[in-house]
Amino acid sequence: MKTGDNPLIRGIIQEAEEKAAAIESAASREAEDILSDARERAEKEARMEKRSYSVRLEQIEAREESARRSIDRLSELRSLDSAYREVMDEVNRRLSAALSSPSFESVMIGWIAEAAIGLDRKEAKVAFSEKTPVTDGMLRRAESLVKEETGAELSLSLDPQRLAGPGVVLSSLDGKVSYNNQLDVRMRRYSRDIRRIVQEENARQNSR
Repeated sequence: MKTGDNPLIRGIIQEAEEKAAAIESAASREAEDILSDARERAEKEARMEKRSYSVRLEQIEAREESARRSIDRLSELRSLDSAYREVMDEVNRRLSAALSSPSFESVMIGWIAEAAIGLDRKEAKVAFSEKTPVTDGMLRRAESLVKEETGAELSLSLDPQRLAGPGVVLSSLDGKVSYNNQLDVRMRRYSRDIRRIVQEENARQNSR
């Protein structure tokens, strides 16, 4: 009798084949599940890596933009400083040339009156520089100017003290209170306004 003709053997072979098919099917499903999980993990990691890359790219771009703004701001400040120095040099040049002009006497009278109003004393002494001499006549005109502007009457006298720089310094008679209206002090006093004007003009030029 052949082996294939034996029902018992055929049953065993058939059962073995069925088990093998079942094992193969289970292994195939398991392999598909493993591959599916692997694909999901890979896609998830790829999405995470993409998000991480995007975040890093945004951070780099933000740093680059910040650096560009800093460079632009530094360039603007340097440009403003250069323009400011040019303006101040020109102002100083013109004022230095004007010091010896007869018309500067009226400027000095205005400075004396301004300092007298700022000092706010009924009596004051006026110190001046040899570069910008002051006379009694100029004091009288300054007194008149103060009265016109404020209605206040005051008495100004010449101070024997001499200043190193052009301009005037008005002091109370006891010397405890003073108002400095020398040229260099006035320049510092108005430097912020001058810088603002330079900045506005520079912005206007750049907007064209």
